[in-house]
Amino acid sequence: MDAVLQWGVDLILAIQAERTPALDAFFRNITRLGGGFHLFIVPFVVWSLSYRLGSRLLVTLLLSVFSNFALKDLFAQPRPFQLEPRIGPDREIGYGIPSGHAQHTMVEWGIIAAWIARPWFWIFAVVLVVLIGFSRVYLGVHFPSDVLAGWALAALILLLHLRFAERVAARLAAMGIGCQIAVAAGVSGSFVLAYALFLEDRYIVGAAGILFGAGAGIALCSRYLHAPEAGALWQRALRYFVGMGVLLVYLNQSGRLIPPQQDLVYFVVIYVLNAGGGLWVTAGAPALFQALRLTPAGGRD
Repeated sequence: MDAVLQWGVDLILAIQAERTPALDAFFRNITRLGGGFHLFIVPFVVWSLSYRLGSRLLVTLLLSVFSNFALKDLFAQPRPFQLEPRIGPDREIGYGIPSGHAQHTMVEWGIIAAWIARPWFWIFAVVLVVLIGFSRVYLGVHFPSDVLAGWALAALILLLHLRFAERVAARLAAMGIGCQIAVAAGVSGSFVLAYALFLEDRYIVGAAGILFGAGAGIALCSRYLHAPEAGALWQRALRYFVGMGVLLVYLNQSGRLIPPQQDLVYFVVIYVLNAGGGLWVTAGAPALFQALRLTPAGGRD
């Protein structure tokens, strides 16, 4: 076993020697904040905090997801419990390095913290990122090196986002809507092509679909709709609850349409359904909010 991985195994075993039911419950809940909880955070930012911030956050987070999937497949490093059976009992599928929970959490909360720009929020974001990263080691589903690699990649993505996101957005905004949608299709298509040629993680196709739907929705919203910016507190809250209600129903019902066999039809359906979700977040929900008069007039991205 590689020396770094052996060090990781020894550290995890030492940490897990101190496990208690209370700590298990605490860190399992903490780790959920770095996984599926993104589904609730990103729409909140898009609909209730700032569409401008949220739309850029969504796109950057999807690029982070693709880079994570790609590197996982390229490194193909096993999980700790696959090398040492004493580690457990928690299990997850897929390769280990870099840690997606650590990476995406740092990207997400780093972008939000940079926008809020308050010391207390930076402290909150850093503590949350550290706790989620540590939870992955505590539960034995990642080596410490996986978490450190996730943080390093997240730091690079954050730097690129903070330096170039506004410039890229400005250039895209200067294009016609057809060109904007074509760019979204091109980047999304490159995700799918990479999966078809040399990557293994089928979730890349879903991420590609979300990216196309979100990119097309941003273009449509900027051209035809009032972006859900500002508004009274009750408007912001209602936008979130209405938007999430529809999104959760959509996800629940659309899941029933996914074919059982992973053939070409399966991937087409996955792509289209995820594109629908991305389109809802960035254009469908804003259109509904505008119709319900939950968005102040004049809000354009």
